[in-house]
Amino acid sequence: MNTYKKPGVFLFAILLVISIAAMGLMEGCSRKPAKSPGKPTGDEKQESQNLKKLQTSIESLIKDFEKEFLKQQAPPPKPPTQAKSGQEKKQEQGQSKGKQQGGQQGGQQGSQGQQGGQGQTGQAPKPDWAKFEKDITKIHSQWNSFQPEAIKSGATLDLVDGFSQKLNELTMTLTRQELYKGLLAANDLYEKTVSFEKLFKTKSPPDAKKVLYNLRNATYRALAGEDAEAEKAINSGLRVWETVKPQIKDMGTTSKVEYSLKELGQAIKEKDPNLIKIKAQIAEKNMQDAVKSMEKSQ
Repeated sequence: MNTYKKPGVFLFAILLVISIAAMGLMEGCSRKPAKSPGKPTGDEKQESQNLKKLQTSIESLIKDFEKEFLKQQAPPPKPPTQAKSGQEKKQEQGQSKGKQQGGQQGGQQGSQGQQGGQGQTGQAPKPDWAKFEKDITKIHSQWNSFQPEAIKSGATLDLVDGFSQKLNELTMTLTRQELYKGLLAANDLYEKTVSFEKLFKTKSPPDAKKVLYNLRNATYRALAGEDAEAEKAINSGLRVWETVKPQIKDMGTTSKVEYSLKELGQAIKEKDPNLIKIKAQIAEKNMQDAVKSMEKSQ
C-alpha cells in the first residue's frame, strides 16, 4: 500500500510548488506599472497660462501702436467740401452786411480767437505715451512671472535673452517717442512668444501665429515705404502658411486666408496706403478666424 501512496504525495508537492510560483509571478506583474512613471512625452506638455497672458498683452499693445501709426500713414480720405449755391451766397452776404454795422472791432477780436482755436484743434493728436508706458510695464511684470516657467520647460538661454533684449528695445522707444520703431519692436516681441509656444501644449499650431506676425510686418514696412522688406515679409508669410494650411479642416476658411494673403501681396506692389490697410485688415481677420477654427477642433 505504501508504494501506491508515494506517487500521489510527489504529485501534490509538485502542484504546490507550481501554485506558489504562479502566485509570486502574478504579484510581480501587478507591481510592474508602479515601478517608474517613465519619461514625459510631447503629448504630456501642459498649457501655459502665463504665456497666454503675456501674448495677449503684447498683441493688445501692437493694436494700440498700429492705430496711431495708421492715422499717420493711411488716414481715411477727407470728405469733399460742397460748393455753395448762389442763393446761399446771397443770404450770407446780406447777413454779413448787417453784422458789420457797429461791430467791426468785436468782429476782429472774435476772428482772432477763432483762428487761434482752429490752430489748436487742427493739430493731429499725439500718441498716448503714458498709456504705452503703463502697458509695457505690465508686459515686463508678466515676463518676470513667465521666465522661470519657460526655463523649466526647456527654453534656451538664447531664446530667453533674445526676448529680454527685444523687450528692452521696445521700452526705449518710449523715451525717444518713436512710434514706428515701437510698433516693429512690439510685433517682433510677439514673434518671440511663438517660439516659446513650441515648448508647451497649444490648441493651434504656433506657426499659425507666425503667419500673423509676417503679414503685420509686411503691412507696416509697406506703409513706411520699405518695399523690399515688405515683399520679403509677405513671401515669408506665404511660405509659413503652406505648413499651416493642411491642419485646417474647414476648406472655406483655408481659401479665404490664402486669397487674402495673396491680395495683400498685390496691394503692397500697388503702393497705395489705404488699399494696403484694407487688405491687411481682411487678411488678419481671416487668419485669426483660422486660428479659432483650429482651436475649436481640438
